[in-house]
Amino acid sequence: MQDTARGVALAFNASAVLRIGGAVFAACPDERLRSLYYRMDAGMRAVWRHLRGSDIHPRVVAEAEDANRALGEQSRALGLPEEFLRGHRDLAATALAHFAGREEASQEDMSARAVETAGFLEAGVGSARGAVDFERSCQVAAQSLLQGWADDPLSTMREVRRETGVWALAYQRFVTPVPGAEPDIAD
Repeated sequence: MQDTARGVALAFNASAVLRIGGAVFAACPDERLRSLYYRMDAGMRAVWRHLRGSDIHPRVVAEAEDANRALGEQSRALGLPEEFLRGHRDLAATALAHFAGREEASQEDMSARAVETAGFLEAGVGSARGAVDFERSCQVAAQSLLQGWADDPLSTMREVRRETGVWALAYQRFVTPVPGAEPDIAD
């Protein structure tokens, strides 16, 4: 298991990227873009395996970083605000670099970036009203869960991972049109 500070930071970062990534995944219009998303997602999900004791595989991180860049280059095809997609790409790049040990990413910085990114989604997609408040509530919940890391890191990591999946589904609903409703993307 990771030492407490690094483990908490990695789990917090992975959670932020994966939950916000739910909106990116939902917006992928075809298998080619979903494939890129899945490769980036695999790198972020490797964080969970690493927190359980697995080694960091540089190839997985490198493929995730390449896919993250390629997905960013295809951002116009996703139909979401470009600022939001840039924010997600930057969050993922920072989290992957931190995971690989090339740079540090403070929880405060990642938190502020995630709220800003959710703000771009909220401002640009009518169905995403409340995304900023939702992101803040996710962060509070994640921080609360992560307080248990020192006592039981494995159970804590599993709970954060489980909740992250729920939060990612909520982000998907921010951009997935309600059946029968017109898409609501603001200019």
